Amino acid sequence: MALIKRERMKKLGTVSSSPYTGSPTYTTAPVHIEAGYDPPLGTFVLIDRDEDGALFHYGRIVQAVEENTKADPWRLQRGVAYGLEEHRSTRFDDHSPYRARVARVELLGELILDEEGRLLDVREATLLPRTGASVFELPVDLIPLLLGASLGKESLFLGRVRSGQEAAEFRLPLEAVPRHIAVVGRTGVGKSYAAHVFVEELTDKEIPVVSFDVLGDAIEMTRSLGGLNLKAGEDFKVAYSIIGLSEFLSFVPNLTKDQSELVALAYDEIFGKALDQLKREGTIQIPLQELLDRIRSLASAFGQVSVGERAVRRVEVAVRRSPLLEDKLSDWPQKLRSYPIVNVYVGHLGQEDRNLIVGASARLLQILRRNNFIPPFVLLVDEAHLFLPGGGETTPSTRVIRELVRTARHDAIGIVLITQSPSSMDKQALLTCNTRIVFALDREDLRLISGMLGDLSEDVVERIARLPKGRAIVVSGADILRHPVEVEIRTRKTPEGAPTPNMAEEVRRWKEEKTKNSGKRF
Repeated sequence: MALIKRERMKKLGTVSSSPYTGSPTYTTAPVHIEAGYDPPLGTFVLIDRDEDGALFHYGRIVQAVEENTKADPWRLQRGVAYGLEEHRSTRFDDHSPYRARVARVELLGELILDEEGRLLDVREATLLPRTGASVFELPVDLIPLLLGASLGKESLFLGRVRSGQEAAEFRLPLEAVPRHIAVVGRTGVGKSYAAHVFVEELTDKEIPVVSFDVLGDAIEMTRSLGGLNLKAGEDFKVAYSIIGLSEFLSFVPNLTKDQSELVALAYDEIFGKALDQLKREGTIQIPLQELLDRIRSLASAFGQVSVGERAVRRVEVAVRRSPLLEDKLSDWPQKLRSYPIVNVYVGHLGQEDRNLIVGASARLLQILRRNNFIPPFVLLVDEAHLFLPGGGETTPSTRVIRELVRTARHDAIGIVLITQSPSSMDKQALLTCNTRIVFALDREDLRLISGMLGDLSEDVVERIARLPKGRAIVVSGADILRHPVEVEIRTRKTPEGAPTPNMAEEVRRWKEEKTKNSGKRF
């Protein structure tokens, strides 16, 4: 690590104090910017505190103002009104006595150094910065260290943190993964792109991933990584016995009250047996005939043989016709042993069927992991607001995934939730995700998550709505990441799945195709 010495650092200004730009506090410091220096927004700085160089404040520039007495609006107006030359030359160079630039530095903490300038400790800001103190640009190689981000290979390389004209690699410690991650941002700002950067990093560390893909974004990436693509209803089904009672009954329409009671009693027994079998053997093999026989047995015991037969016929037809259900558990969870990612496409299904697939799969994956039948893994759910809706709405997947988010850490399962609408999502699930990657958001969504952004200053929070594509604020627990930070997401190694179409080009292509096929001009 580089030594921190005054003479080795670039001085950019001096702590100042005035009635207009403010005075130093325990949280902020106004800094007069010296001639010849124009620090970009977000630049990390060090503020000298002791003459022997044993203590520095550190922080970042979150706002700035420029004062110019020659550019006073009344002076400008008089120049225009009287045709004076003065109003045409109000901008002066940095050495002008009339012009001053003052940056507002958000104080993040203090550095304690030894006599050689080596870092001994990083602590919260407890001392007041002194007016007249020198302010230096923070050496870029110190930024990850001060943020608390990991520097080793056992971390996730997500992108870069900029300070001034330089940038440092940003790596998220692997400890963040089992404590779950939420990626939020409006459409087209790069949230799915960033989530797939996560997948690249996870598979590089040989951590398996299960992805439920609504938009088809992950298909090409999965192929590129040598993973397995499955399509719900074709080569991906769930065992009827593990989906849960309310979900199972939704598959069997038009049951009478008596029929529903018989089916529910029989299914509860089969469901319990399936759970026990899954925990003991890591698989489920309960033929549908066993459920049908149990319905008949119960109906006979209750003197409702004819009611039971009608219920049996409806259950058998409904399950046999469903493309999503099967008698036994197929071996797709075991593919996690040999494939880096198993991606399940559910975009062609209605939302009720998607909820069933995701909820049932999440339940059986947690049981298999808890009983050590499959390796630790990361579950990635795109369009998470569809599976974890807010406002009190409950779906089959809501109960299961909410419980999974709450308890999966203890089973070595990490969860990545991606949503374009955090205001429509279950708030408790968002709060449970210890790390949040926040892209540009609309004001309503930004207001909702503003309390989840750690010690981020109001100035930075306000700018989230205007973040450019590919940049995000990364926030985590203090033991993972000491401070929220803006990160430029790195370039992906795998192909993107679903780029935004050029509508004019798509219309032209459609017309050309129709003209070619029909001979008529459109």
